Formats: sequence, structure tokens, C-alpha cells
Amino acid sequence: MEEKRKFIRLDVGVNVKWKKLHDEIFEDTSINKDISEGGICLIIEERLRIGDRLQLEIGLPDKKSITAVGRVAWVSEYGVVYDNHKRNYDTGVEFMEIEDVDRQEISKFVFGGVNNN
Repeated sequence: MEEKRKFIRLDVGVNVKWKKLHDEIFEDTSINKDISEGGICLIIEERLRIGDRLQLEIGLPDKKSITAVGRVAWVSEYGVVYDNHKRNYDTGVEFMEIEDVDRQEISKFVFGGVNNN
């Protein structure tokens, strides 16, 4: 089955902080699998629900933090190699609220990285 994506993704780690939209404290994570102008895939230890809304702070190189609100679009669970009892979750987050200028910064970052690979 062929996968169809709206946006080109760049497999790269960027600094990301996230929290559920109405929580007080950010969960600090710097682990993500990829990013596109349409969303980001986070690797996290908490199983979120599809539809959960997240506040994100994304640090791109040479750019102040980008803030966005996203919606969990999908979750994929997997075991951790070094600990049979631990689970991690690839969590696809679609950007729902993001400034156009910030979306353009992500796009420049992605296409710059894609063209350099």
C-alpha cells in the first residue's frame, strides 16, 4: 500500500517541548523522528489519545522557538529494546494553529535539509 503525504518530511531531531493544551507544565522532550510544515512526529513515553490537543514549542537551528497548537493524528506503540517493560509511542501531531511565518520557517528548514542529504 502506497503512503500518500501532503508534506515532505525531514528525518531530523529538533528541540521540542510539549504539553496537553490546558496543562500547566511542559513535558520536556528533544526526541522527534521527523518534521514537516504540516506536523511533527514525537517519540514520547506517554500514550496520548487521537484528538488530544497539544501546545508545542519547537526550536529550529538559528531560529527562536516556534509555538504551535497541534492535534494528535495517530499513535504507534512499540517496546524499548533495553527494557521489556517500557513502552514508547511515536505520536504524529498535525499543526492546527501556527503562524504563517513560522510554517514558512519550518518549510525552509525541511527543504534545506532535504536538499543537503
